[in-house]
Amino acid sequence: MEERLRSISDYEGSTLLGMNGGQPESPDGKRLVYARKPDLEKGLTEIWICDRDTLGNQRKVFTVDCGNHNGPSATFTDNSCIVFRDNIDGLSAFRILDVDTGEVKYGPVFAKESHCAENGWYPFSVSEEFLGKNPGFPQIDRCGIYLLNLSSGEIKRVADKETVYNMVVEHGCVPNAHTTSMSHVQLNPSATRVMMRLSVENCPVFGALGCIDLETGKTHVIPDKPVHQLWFDDDTYMATRQYYDGKVIEMASSRIQRFTVDGECLETLGGIGNHIDGSPDREYFTGDRAYPGYPADIFLYRRGRTEPLAVFGGQDFQDITWRKKVHPNPTFSRDGKRIYFNHPVSEDRTVACFVEVEELLK
Repeated sequence: MEERLRSISDYEGSTLLGMNGGQPESPDGKRLVYARKPDLEKGLTEIWICDRDTLGNQRKVFTVDCGNHNGPSATFTDNSCIVFRDNIDGLSAFRILDVDTGEVKYGPVFAKESHCAENGWYPFSVSEEFLGKNPGFPQIDRCGIYLLNLSSGEIKRVADKETVYNMVVEHGCVPNAHTTSMSHVQLNPSATRVMMRLSVENCPVFGALGCIDLETGKTHVIPDKPVHQLWFDDDTYMATRQYYDGKVIEMASSRIQRFTVDGECLETLGGIGNHIDGSPDREYFTGDRAYPGYPADIFLYRRGRTEPLAVFGGQDFQDITWRKKVHPNPTFSRDGKRIYFNHPVSEDRTVACFVEVEELLK
């Protein structure tokens, strides 16, 4: 299937896409955002946009400092604005940039970025190291989870550290020093619930997955959570269920599944996976075989099938995948006809690629 792979640019260095499910396409499907990196051992990273269909009109819009894991996590928030992370004096920050005017609309905001915006809001989390670092945003005055209104610039806190701590305890988990340093905050499509990854003492391998209903305040926690979770719809998750044998996380037994916010498995969506995503109609699923010692293939599954419909990628460069932390992060396009992913071509270079899958979805 290698002939199906297309690179987003012919840049001689490395090109990178962001988090699984993060969505490199603009909402109107006309443009892509990705990153260029001259050297994977260094932080210098350029953010570029181009036309989605022709891959023409390639244009650099910003330069940041970041690692390779998820790159700068760049995604479109609307048809003209993108959000991305930077490293400023050792601290993570995000900006929202209008790529047509070059104006930084919001930021830098010192915080942990999220996968993407939903329904006009961009979620982020603030832990201890960020306190006092945002004098231009006096609303950010406590650790917790915040939402940024992309139209007005309003920032509101929807959960503080006490809420998160109490949620963990009430659901039978044991807090540790990192529990209130939430990560991977994600809003459901209607922006009425927010989920987050939590570190807890009694789940040292997988951690816990928390959820807060922003309308009722009701909380949910899944101990030893499934991994690389995304919202399946407004009420349920899709994620990879993995098993730890005491030494390693098993690859062969992993499954892409659908869960309630309390952890009940509702259905198996696909077979082996790690980083995953679902097509917009939720009839097809993709996952990577990103497990140490294995080629990091990209699998395409029809809903409910554990045998892949197609396999892409196939690279087996272990150093770039694990030491340099370039993970495949497969993501469907907004129309479900493409899968985007990171594809190393050597131990020193990776290429942001996609495959057209429309003809397979029949």
